[in-house]
Amino acid sequence: MDKIGKYDNKGFVLTAVMMLLLIGLLVAGAFTISARQTLRTVDRWRAYDECQLAAQTALEKIKWNLYNEVESGADGLEFSWTNAIWIQVHARDFSTNGTVASIVSDADPADRLYSTAYITGTVTNGTVYGAFEEQVIYVTNRVVASVGGVTRSFEETVKFVLSKTSVFNNAYFINNYGWFEGVDMVLNGDIRSNFNIKLNSTALVVNGASMAGWTNIVSKTPKNWTWTAYGTNTGHSYFRPAFNVDFNKNNSASVWSNGYNYISTGVVRSNNVKKLKMPYIGNLEEYKNYAQEQGGTISNNSGLVVAAVFNGIGPSGYSNIIDRIGLNGYTNGVDRGCLVLVGTTNNPIRLNGPVVINSDLIIKGYYTGRGTIYAGRNIHVISNLVAINPPVWLHPDSVTNFNSTTLSNNMTRDFMGLCAKGSIILGDYTDSGFLSAVATYLQPSFTTEYPVSATDKDIGYVSSYRNGTNYFNGNYTLTYGSKVGSLETNSVARKYYESSISDAKLRSLSPQLSLTWIDAVLYDNHLIAGKLGASGTNTMINGALICRDEALSLTTGSRVYINWDARMAFPEQFKSHLPMKLSQAETILWREVPAP
Repeated sequence: MDKIGKYDNKGFVLTAVMMLLLIGLLVAGAFTISARQTLRTVDRWRAYDECQLAAQTALEKIKWNLYNEVESGADGLEFSWTNAIWIQVHARDFSTNGTVASIVSDADPADRLYSTAYITGTVTNGTVYGAFEEQVIYVTNRVVASVGGVTRSFEETVKFVLSKTSVFNNAYFINNYGWFEGVDMVLNGDIRSNFNIKLNSTALVVNGASMAGWTNIVSKTPKNWTWTAYGTNTGHSYFRPAFNVDFNKNNSASVWSNGYNYISTGVVRSNNVKKLKMPYIGNLEEYKNYAQEQGGTISNNSGLVVAAVFNGIGPSGYSNIIDRIGLNGYTNGVDRGCLVLVGTTNNPIRLNGPVVINSDLIIKGYYTGRGTIYAGRNIHVISNLVAINPPVWLHPDSVTNFNSTTLSNNMTRDFMGLCAKGSIILGDYTDSGFLSAVATYLQPSFTTEYPVSATDKDIGYVSSYRNGTNYFNGNYTLTYGSKVGSLETNSVARKYYESSISDAKLRSLSPQLSLTWIDAVLYDNHLIAGKLGASGTNTMINGALICRDEALSLTTGSRVYINWDARMAFPEQFKSHLPMKLSQAETILWREVPAP
């Protein structure tokens, strides 16, 4: 019995050892399987995350490409009235597919190797809607990303808004350098430059803020007025409302955020502010299309003068038939597309909506109605330009009256925007006193070279081209193109600040050397120049002055007022037809959706 028991014990030990080895192998195998499964899970989660990152990269790229295409245009400087409509038609063209590397093709190679995900992006869009000066469109981007056996799909809805560009929030905006040197001037509204602003006059009053992209260079500190002085000035009905329209700083209900807020410590000056993009008036055909869509007109007591677009025979009246390789061709004098508008109190210029003049506009006198005139070259305001029914602001005003009566009345009163693809010239440039007053400010070293739109080449503003950008040298005293000569059938060289009509024709229109009244918002691609003021008389510009270069000479003994038209703060109520700008995409909705 003892012997048999001994053998049984040895068998038990062997069995136990084998069982332990088997358990060890099972555990090791389990760990191996678990490790492999964990690695597969990690790979899958990594692919899962990679899909989301790759998809989001594609979403960001798609909406940037769309914004950049419609906002920048071919030369990166233009804008279009029809941007929002363009998105409605062309957004789907930005659908894409390929690897992340191919989609983000303009990134540094080292930045686009993080993922090998394959992307399929689909862009859809809704209908443009909006009222007056604001158009809105929603675009939906859906991206499917696949990598490592994982596929995920994400959807993003973004909003684009086409609205009034913010340069119109200022009484005086200059893209290059602003200067107020020894001037007797009152600015009722903000002043802003994308570079320096030079403030060097103790007679300068700024009832607003002074903002410089670089620096406010203050040699002599400007003043600002109390609300009492502001509201009792003889021209106060043209001034924007106060920050508290009822002059009661303790009444929060009377706050109008765009109003003049008197600060007892003086004019608020801000340096290094964000530069505002001042878009160029680009392809004139887009503005012609817009004018035709809106049905813009100019008329007078005799009837219709312009139906949306003018490109007819100019003031010289000269035309002839020529033969072009066997075909009859029609040509005109070099002033073709130029238009003269003269209004009187009994026979005013009647403006309704947007209108495009193909070349130069020469204008003076009285007008009524609301709209904006675009010119393919210069706008020459050769005498005072006066609204028959201008807006009227009260200082102070009651909250009830401001909201129920003042605003509604002013939205229907006269307004004119003047927007030139070239320059805006004030006064009689044929008078020798004109050039003697402003010549210094029309050329370097006072002006400098600056980038321009390629579409301005036809009117002479492309002096050079470097690294993909067109430049103008800043010398407005040079000649480019032709104007009508003394015989009206010949032509002579034309300076940038001159029109295309003959000097004799301009003089026959009884121009003023120096202007004292302009009811208009002035906006152009290049220069605003001229003479303002008459000794012993206040000079009023009621609207805004917006340009890249400015060369205004002020008459001694005349105080000049630039009064911002406060109606530009109400784009949802007031249809000005001024240039607008497309906002960058704003994300409204983001979600993951089932993958196909």
